[in-house]
Amino acid sequence: MAKKRMFAEEVVRSDIFLDLPQSSQLLYFHFGMIADDDGIVASVDRELRYLGFGSKDDLRLLIEKKLIDITNDGKLIFIIDWLKNNNLRSDRYYKTIHTEARKELEAKGYHFKNKNFGARLGIPKVNQSAATDIDIDIDIDKGIDKDKDIEIDKNSLLSAYFNTFTKLASKNNKLRDAVKVEFLKLPDFQKEQAVIGAKNYAKWYKTENPDDSIGKFTTNAINFIIGDKETFDDFQEEIKVKKKTLGGFI
Repeated sequence: MAKKRMFAEEVVRSDIFLDLPQSSQLLYFHFGMIADDDGIVASVDRELRYLGFGSKDDLRLLIEKKLIDITNDGKLIFIIDWLKNNNLRSDRYYKTIHTEARKELEAKGYHFKNKNFGARLGIPKVNQSAATDIDIDIDIDKGIDKDKDIEIDKNSLLSAYFNTFTKLASKNNKLRDAVKVEFLKLPDFQKEQAVIGAKNYAKWYKTENPDDSIGKFTTNAINFIIGDKETFDDFQEEIKVKKKTLGGFI
């Protein structure tokens, strides 16, 4: 997933946008930063808790002004002007993991990147429309040793997180690529929290469900990041189960 996001002047300097309350405007910017490469935002409730501002009223305003839309199940948000704000190079684009939501949004008439989604087609030539993006990325991609160290740290945290879940339940093995996408969206401090939470969750689950040797009823590694039940911020410390049940606590 791309690590940089942009916002089109025709969107964020429009009268419609500027007439919104500041909290609604700021929420839109944050959604733009955490959306996947198709402009879809998950775990909205958790993001609101994390940000410490924004409300359902702000969401309703953004929907009314046709700046965002919401899936039928009410769980995912789509940034309507995503392709105006961001049109990623094919070599940096990853199709959303929320495939059913994308189909639903396409049925509503929304447009997404071309059908070659996620294909690694190579870096565009300088005379293509992404030339400015290339100029910026060249400076970043040259890198320095410190940047390499940071990337190694992130990969180590990702490995620790993923290995904890694969040891807990083999079903997580199939989710490697999707877990990587969601894990790398997290701010660095939350990556560390996710690793801590995963270890505490695994210990808690095994203690509370000793008969489930294959982790059949565990939450999976993706939902532990974006889900609305057990998530890593619930397990920053070892906790006692609130209600003992094979599927987790209620």
